[in-house]
Amino acid sequence: MSSSQVIRHLIEELQSSATQEDDLYSDEKTRIELLGAAQGLVAALTRPDEAVASITHGAGRHMCLQVANDLGLFDLIVSKSRSAHEMASVTGANEKLIVRIMRMMVAIGFVEQSGDRVYSATPMTRLMTLPSVKAGVEHTLEGLDILQSTPEYLKKNGYHLPRTMTDTPFQFARKTELDNHKYYAEVRPETMKTFQVFMDGLYGGPARAPWWAWYPIEEVLSVDSEVAFVDVAGGNGHQTAGLLRAFPGTKGRLIVQDLPEVIQGIKVLDPRIERMSYDFLTPQPEAVKGARVFFLSNILHDHPDDVCHTILGNIRAAMTPGNSKILISDMIVPEIGPPLRQLDSDITMFFLSGGAERSPSEWTELIKTAGLKVSKFWYPPGDQNGIIEVEIA
Repeated sequence: MSSSQVIRHLIEELQSSATQEDDLYSDEKTRIELLGAAQGLVAALTRPDEAVASITHGAGRHMCLQVANDLGLFDLIVSKSRSAHEMASVTGANEKLIVRIMRMMVAIGFVEQSGDRVYSATPMTRLMTLPSVKAGVEHTLEGLDILQSTPEYLKKNGYHLPRTMTDTPFQFARKTELDNHKYYAEVRPETMKTFQVFMDGLYGGPARAPWWAWYPIEEVLSVDSEVAFVDVAGGNGHQTAGLLRAFPGTKGRLIVQDLPEVIQGIKVLDPRIERMSYDFLTPQPEAVKGARVFFLSNILHDHPDDVCHTILGNIRAAMTPGNSKILISDMIVPEIGPPLRQLDSDITMFFLSGGAERSPSEWTELIKTAGLKVSKFWYPPGDQNGIIEVEIA
């Protein structure tokens, strides 16, 4: 098809997929279809030179977001419109700098311009005031030196994927033998705290339907078991806490495991949830053997396959056949036409820790190699994490 035919086709697709619903966010299937068509239309209308320039200069947007966060610009305008002059007076920053930062924020839809150098809030502005979102912007910007070093890392290792946690672009860039978690815990503890805040909300993720809203966890946990739910490397326990709020009648022990420094840093957690210091590269403790559910949320995507085999193998040894399940909350990347958001995350996992976002066939192979089997893929109502339900083979 000619470019004009492609554009007409995409416009027709957008029109045919349109819904009468006022809130598209309530219909994730239609929203994703429309988003894909809209992105296709933008790509068709973008000249090749514009596309390249957008990528090569795109890191500046991330920088502007962080500066806006550091100055508290989103917080300033979330309740009422502000001029650049007012924001400069409050923050002490140069007014021309404020204007340049806000121009970018307007261009990418994070704020709107309501007058001459006057700015107002959009839904994105309100999102940017959430602590977890601010932490996510800060944490990912902190790793851009690793991204910059990744092409050289690949040249030097013959363009092979990492196989361990200590031979990734992270170690190459930071000149360390520590894996990224230990590095942050020992060398940059303030970054580890930022990471935990980020994980608590994942870019405002609670606004999306939580996994327990569309996966039948209540039915799974209705089977009597002394240990009901073990959240492996569960950070501050936000996943288990959310599950307990949704199903307060859950029976059996609920346990959050993580490294000692993470567990010791938990400030608030429902008293029903036990805290357990544990390193997932070591055998699971006797205290959790035979648990009904071992839960891994955004863990395996952090690691190369060989490390995932170790993590899964340690859990497998603690499982009871016919009773125990592993629930993996991670992206399930379509084999054809995956969303750009998932691909961005895949490359981020690669350069930060040698990890990956995986397709159904890649998940199946990874899990099979660990002596387990996928009993079912549970797909989310959008492009967020799915649930991979796993049992002993």
